[in-house]
Amino acid sequence: PPPPPPEPEPPKSSAPSWAPSEYIEKVEALYDYVKDKEDELTFSAGSIIYVVKKNDDGWYEGVLDGNTGLFPGNYVDLLQ
Repeated sequence: PPPPPPEPEPPKSSAPSWAPSEYIEKVEALYDYVKDKEDELTFSAGSIIYVVKKNDDGWYEGVLDGNTGLFPGNYVDLLQ
């Protein structure tokens, strides 16, 4: 019989090294946001944030550049 086809290469992950291994979804910032409190994230429009938790009050907890913090969910758009 012919030899089995070679195993496909695993897809190269585009996730940065600081990205959490488990997250709910990836979102893209629509606007700049500067944190008001120490437990919030500061980001620029176009930043990719990994959402790890969604709060009932509309705030999300996410990871960006190795920092974890809260940010308003209406500042971001879901990436498909």
